[in-house]
Amino acid sequence: MMKKLMMLSAVAALLVGGSTFAADPNDPSVQIKAPTATYKMYMGQFDEFAHSYALDNGQQIRFTQSGKRYWARIKGEDRAELYPVAANVFLTAAGTRLTFRDQGDEVWIENYERLPMSVAMTEVNVRVVASR
Repeated sequence: MMKKLMMLSAVAALLVGGSTFAADPNDPSVQIKAPTATYKMYMGQFDEFAHSYALDNGQQIRFTQSGKRYWARIKGEDRAELYPVAANVFLTAAGTRLTFRDQGDEVWIENYERLPMSVAMTEVNVRVVASR
């Protein structure tokens, strides 16, 4: 009886309090919550970024705005929504960080491999630089 009670207590603790083991941050199966827009973009502020950029890996990326939503699309691929987090800095739900520099003439893309692409990249923490 005592053994059953301890087992039930352990199961209840896991259900209520969760596991004491943390997930590996590099585990690709870890769910990443969509970032909340912590930076407010004003009308016309995104205009200097809404262009096509030539990536240093030979691809092209285009940034667009639809209402109060911002998008990135690698040529021929699905688009990813961008969330403004600071002046000139955006994140995607998958964890790609985009930083625009030089009045939007250049963009640095960190975790590029997390953007929607039909061919999965095997590298991680990939940074590409783009210019228009």
